[in-house]
Amino acid sequence: MKVRFLSDSETSCTAVIEGISAPFANALRRVIMTEIPVYAGKDIIIYENSGPLFDEVIAHRIGLVPLTTPKDSSEDSKSVIISVDVAGPSMVTSADFVSEDPDVVPTSDGFPIVKLGKGQRLKCNIEGVVGYGKDHTRWQPGLASYKNYPSIVIDTVQCNLCGSCIKACPRALIQKDGDVLTVVDAGSCMFCRACEEACAQSNEKSLISVTPLKDVFIFMVESYGAMPAKDLLSTALMVIENKARALDQNLSGA
Repeated sequence: MKVRFLSDSETSCTAVIEGISAPFANALRRVIMTEIPVYAGKDIIIYENSGPLFDEVIAHRIGLVPLTTPKDSSEDSKSVIISVDVAGPSMVTSADFVSEDPDVVPTSDGFPIVKLGKGQRLKCNIEGVVGYGKDHTRWQPGLASYKNYPSIVIDTVQCNLCGSCIKACPRALIQKDGDVLTVVDAGSCMFCRACEEACAQSNEKSLISVTPLKDVFIFMVESYGAMPAKDLLSTALMVIENKARALDQNLSGA
């Protein structure tokens, strides 16, 4: 397996992964979304709520606020208590969450909870626990998707440089370089095959072939902030490795 990152930031990353199959790529996508342990508010104890929203609505909104999670967290990690105590008039947001653990805090200060009027108050405790996206969406750490890497081949010998494919490509991936056509940023191809159709209409047959490579994938990860996107990818690979090791041990002992 070879991994080459095209982009990498705290919230998202895109990588070209070679030497894997479509089932493995899909397993990696599912693990990222459902089997990486992250913190989220599970039990919300409301001591006072004189605002305009019911306790259940408040608890639901609080539970969906994503929390930062140390990379070595597991289902055995201790719970973290986060307190909220705000008096109106004020907009209660995730900036008002006070955590006993500085490593487990809201990923952003901008999540709105409820707007309190004069004389109204919200006081509650949030128990942040580690869970999995397969159990509830509150523990889903991000989104993942993939597509086959495109192979775009142009018959430069028979090509007459009519330019129809250049005009047809919605992402301007085909350009004229002197007396030949070249492909730039093939990874951005979305397999619409407009270039093939345009070339076939201008010639007796299409001189362009767009096909997906079966063992090369473009993998995209978007993190909700619980941990960096790159860490989601590496953690998911470790989860798959551990599952494979456990399966091998079970089969060996059978």
